Amino acid sequence: MKRYLKDLSLLLVYFPYRWLVQTLPFQVSYQIATLLGNLKYLLLPPRRKHQIMANLDLIFGSKLSAREKKSILRRLCINTQKEFVDLFILGRKDYTRYLQACSAEGLEHFDQVLSRGKGAVGLIFHFVSVNLSSPYTIYKGYQVTGFLALSAYLKGSSPWVSRKVLKVKYLIWKERGNYQIFTSLKSLLSMAVTQYQCLRENHIVGSAGDGPLGKKSTVVDFFNVKLRVTLGTTLLAAKSGAGMVPTFAIRRKDNAQHFVFKEPIYVEGEGEEAVKRAVQAYIRHLEHYVSHHPDHWLHWMRLEVEGVEDGVPVIRFPYTRFFEAESVRPASAEIPSLTL
Repeated sequence: MKRYLKDLSLLLVYFPYRWLVQTLPFQVSYQIATLLGNLKYLLLPPRRKHQIMANLDLIFGSKLSAREKKSILRRLCINTQKEFVDLFILGRKDYTRYLQACSAEGLEHFDQVLSRGKGAVGLIFHFVSVNLSSPYTIYKGYQVTGFLALSAYLKGSSPWVSRKVLKVKYLIWKERGNYQIFTSLKSLLSMAVTQYQCLRENHIVGSAGDGPLGKKSTVVDFFNVKLRVTLGTTLLAAKSGAGMVPTFAIRRKDNAQHFVFKEPIYVEGEGEEAVKRAVQAYIRHLEHYVSHHPDHWLHWMRLEVEGVEDGVPVIRFPYTRFFEAESVRPASAEIPSLTL
């Protein structure tokens, strides 16, 4: 029964709802998303609510009242629904109208980094619809290649539904954001090769600072806890000499995005301490934006505590779930070649 309901909800969102978004005025679609977000908040299972509230307590300690935490959770549910609208708008023929309405600060930091001739890493996070930064930067005339990890098997859904949903995501991100999509561990190596090639051509490479790239990791300070972060993106910058530009998306009241491109971070070598300093530098930016816009950070739903170090909890991003999916998804869930 659960699988049936999961399949039904995915099919309704990625097909009738997507077609609706592609025909309605932008703001009407966002109003519908707000209604769905409020409904999602009301229907969220108590266990799920407790998990998110516990993660808020873990990060912020006693700074937030119960009322504030409920407000953050409600806005988070609304933002996750608005993310679907953001994605489906990119599938419209007039999607550039939305990008034109967006604003940005700090784009000149890419010019600064690219002037060195070693490419640039656009360092993104799971912060609202930050994947829109690639289509926006392309719209502004930059050469960008983004990289996305999409699980080939959606937990709790049927294999054929997983394939249909992945294909929708793939076609939109590939066409509008020039994203390179990888769905398995086997594709990681080819992805890394492509990243280096793009940097050698002095392009911008989009890569997640809180994603699943690489199995090496380090632990840095993050609010009241320690945070384990994978090093793939930072090592890419260290080996290539490219500067990293941390990138955040803030949803404005009119639902357009305001993109913030921070000052470049350069990795001063491939040694452990140099790499850790660079990671800590960009995690400080993440800490700042999470503290000011907690309802924008999508990892509240999935943070994991892996242990305790010197009396301080060590948490990690849920990047391991991507790798674990390799061993748990049924063979029939393999995704066929997806071409445009």
